[in-house]
Amino acid sequence: MNKLSIHIILFVTCITLTKMNLSWSQSYAPAPSENGSTAIYKDSSVFVSWGSSVEIVRGFMDIQNPGMGVVNYGLEINAIGPPDNNVVSLGDAGQAIFQFNTSIKNGPGPDFAIFENGFADHYMELAIVEVSSNGIDYYPFESVSETPCDIQLDNFSYSDCGYIRNLAGKYRVYYGTPFDLEELTDVSGIDINNITNVRITDVIGCINPEFASTDSQGNIINDPYPTPFESGGFDLDAIGVIHNNLSVQEHEINYSVFPNPADNHITIDGFKQDKIYIFDAFGILVKEFNGPSTSVQNLASGLYFIRQGNHAIPFLKN
Repeated sequence: MNKLSIHIILFVTCITLTKMNLSWSQSYAPAPSENGSTAIYKDSSVFVSWGSSVEIVRGFMDIQNPGMGVVNYGLEINAIGPPDNNVVSLGDAGQAIFQFNTSIKNGPGPDFAIFENGFADHYMELAIVEVSSNGIDYYPFESVSETPCDIQLDNFSYSDCGYIRNLAGKYRVYYGTPFDLEELTDVSGIDINNITNVRITDVIGCINPEFASTDSQGNIINDPYPTPFESGGFDLDAIGVIHNNLSVQEHEINYSVFPNPADNHITIDGFKQDKIYIFDAFGILVKEFNGPSTSVQNLASGLYFIRQGNHAIPFLKN
């Protein structure tokens, strides 16, 4: 739903209510404000292009009450270009299908990121992500939801993004959830260096098995339900491309970072005699050096990008 229009009400209500379903244990990367997050800020220099063509298939306001009709908030154009918090809502099980004239390819680290407009950390409306090399056959990323399902999350409930892996909408507005095509290396039928389409399908957060969406392990995915509004379901803001076939060719990227993930130091293999910069996932310069090695001991855990000239390579800091 269009969450920013009600975020003050939700925030106050959620403070006064008990934080149901929260044990705050985290198996996966935490929120953008926390050490170890993989969220990528919208202004990060790693993005080489943005989604430019999308088809929206609207879903129901409430799949258990189809007479209410389908959602109608936003237009397809709202998902085009960089994230600006002008969104298009998908509704229950609605879909967005992006087509790329310049295909996405597998490169070092994440290859694209999807943006939703969650108004706060841990308030999530989620979506399943699949990719295709021909626009016909789609293959999903291996998603995981460890969110407890004993109580139905609703519009006044927070969860914990540390329970979530490979579901779009994990991170709040202006922070992209990254996806790495390397994870699909062993999947037959897809060319991870020629992704022409990305399909995003709204998660029906209902914990009733008759209607529920499940992750790749068969776990029911619990997210706010019902959202019986014209702006219900996953709110798509943008898709940012990190590696595509107009990007610098792989053989031109003649340096690498090790160890990766890093603890106290990193070394640049293939270092050239020009300055190297380290940016965080917010796109903020945090360190510069002349190489080939430097200490990263003082950097917080999380995702960073090494930049030398026009090349950017991601690395994780433990």
